[in-house]
Amino acid sequence: MTGGGLYKTVRRVLDLDGWYYMRTEYLECSSCTKKCASWSESIRKQLDLDHQLLFPAVLTYRLSCDRKVLAQMKGRTLGSSASRLRSFPVEQHTAEWMRRSIHYLNTCRKFLVAGVQMPPPQPPPQMVPVPSCGWLLSTYVLESFTRIEELKAKVTSTFGSILKMDSTKKVTKKLAGADAGTALWMSSVGNELGQVLMSVLTAAEGYGLRDMTRGLQERYQLAGKEPPQVLYVDRDCCRRDGGTCAAAALVPAWPHLLVRLDIWTWTYSRCDLGDK
Repeated sequence: MTGGGLYKTVRRVLDLDGWYYMRTEYLECSSCTKKCASWSESIRKQLDLDHQLLFPAVLTYRLSCDRKVLAQMKGRTLGSSASRLRSFPVEQHTAEWMRRSIHYLNTCRKFLVAGVQMPPPQPPPQMVPVPSCGWLLSTYVLESFTRIEELKAKVTSTFGSILKMDSTKKVTKKLAGADAGTALWMSSVGNELGQVLMSVLTAAEGYGLRDMTRGLQERYQLAGKEPPQVLYVDRDCCRRDGGTCAAAALVPAWPHLLVRLDIWTWTYSRCDLGDK
């Protein structure tokens, strides 16, 4: 591909303390003469990772956002939300706008001449407002898709020696749009640190558990990790007729895994027996 002149659109990019503008050029195919902006994703994906990381912004339909702004969202804590993210650039943009306005007015004073009537200087331009929290959140989602392989690697590299399997309906009730009502249960396996190793959405409780546990066993095997020691469940932990319990039957690759009833269910069951 060869250069085909400047691209007509100039992108305005949100930075931590202001805005900057970014331009690019057309790239033209010598065979079909088709033109494409050089910052398009189809062009950038052909570069090596080193040059892809040099691109500073995430492009949206109208505005663009610098990656330094979105980096504030990566440390997800209780206080790290979209509204908190927006408050930081708003404060920085306001301080930078005031600094530039003072500098502009002070420069205008240098042109005053004693005894000469001059028109008052033009007021400084208004500060460009920072986009809404919804725009920042949607832009962060777009940026996350660019590192989806990295996120997959982080999720599938989570292990544990003490596992807990549980099912809930609370998450499925939050499904909206076309996915609403398509699932009734979410079954998950977590470790001793509270990290979720794997989850599955099902139409009924208990469905899909065998596929989930099979994938979990393969993950341990491919990573060369030692099998977990204990699995806590809220049911099906008792052996019948001296055989294997239903929960242990889901993980045949871990024959030495201890299956135990979790403390909350055990305490709740003891209270029920005491009441009876």
